[in-house]
Amino acid sequence: MSKPYKGLICGTGSAGLYVGQVAEADGRATVAGMFDPVSNQLAKGKECFPEAAIGTDYYELLDRVEPNLVFVAGPDHLHAEQALSALDRGCHVLIEKPLATTVEDAHRLVEAQQRTGLQVMADHTARYLYPYHEMVLAARAGEIGQVFFTQGDYLHDMWAHYSPQGDRHTPWRIDSDNPQNILLGGGCHALDTMLWAINSPVEEVYGYSNKMSAPDFPADDCYILVLRFTNGVLGKIFVASGCSGDDWEKGGCGHIALYGTEGTLYQGMLSRRGEESRRLEEPASDAAVGGHGWGRSVVDFLDAVEGKIDNPIPARVGANVVSVCAAAFEANRTGKPQQPHWF
Repeated sequence: MSKPYKGLICGTGSAGLYVGQVAEADGRATVAGMFDPVSNQLAKGKECFPEAAIGTDYYELLDRVEPNLVFVAGPDHLHAEQALSALDRGCHVLIEKPLATTVEDAHRLVEAQQRTGLQVMADHTARYLYPYHEMVLAARAGEIGQVFFTQGDYLHDMWAHYSPQGDRHTPWRIDSDNPQNILLGGGCHALDTMLWAINSPVEEVYGYSNKMSAPDFPADDCYILVLRFTNGVLGKIFVASGCSGDDWEKGGCGHIALYGTEGTLYQGMLSRRGEESRRLEEPASDAAVGGHGWGRSVVDFLDAVEGKIDNPIPARVGANVVSVCAAAFEANRTGKPQQPHWF
């Protein structure tokens, strides 16, 4: 029996290849094509998907392969244009975080999803990982009463990715014209999970940043944000990509804590006054693939394409993450709190 969906991987780094592997293992999709402008990356892709067509011209490959699914997993600043081109050709699109790097591009993707009726899902994988997934579900179920404060972080040693001497050096991340922004590209893990937990618009953002910890990185590498939600909840996000040491190499992907009127959720533990703390139950099947939640996010994307579930992270949800980050950048520039656009 042939698989019903033909997928094209746009960007054959680790994210794209993991997504393709999960899609094929699911049984509903095959990787029919792979795009990457870097030939040695395509060679790595061929090892995983030897039957897939390859190309260094994305638009030519789209027309040649005629996929109905595209997995956008290349440099962050290219996500919007590559996703829009796929949508114009009738493809459903799974976009690795962040959805886009500007509010304007996020608007374009939200509009395109509405106009075409195709699925556009922002692949915020941290919300699928234990214990953060279980913590959010517990909070939304009222296990800690009314949440009044939440904090999240993305603490990482990105030296191996930034430095040309690093074993996972990714040149586009430190490109002087379009470097990866660590708040958009890393802090979005914690931010998306936090927004999912609080389920209320952010009405005001303030923040600071500096460039002191990652010398090979050409932009700010440390951010701290303060958020105020419309329901009164306060939030804080701390992001840093230069946390030296072996322990940080494991990353702090999407860590959050939630504080409520009747309890606290922290590091997978549920604590209430006068009661013994308990660890939240781990799921029967682990969503973690390559340290991210692709084992579940890709399956949800395919389920949404088939109409089995509502899209859990549609374009407007990914756009809100971009909008909060954009407001933080403006607050940092002006020294004044900012109101993000809410989609």
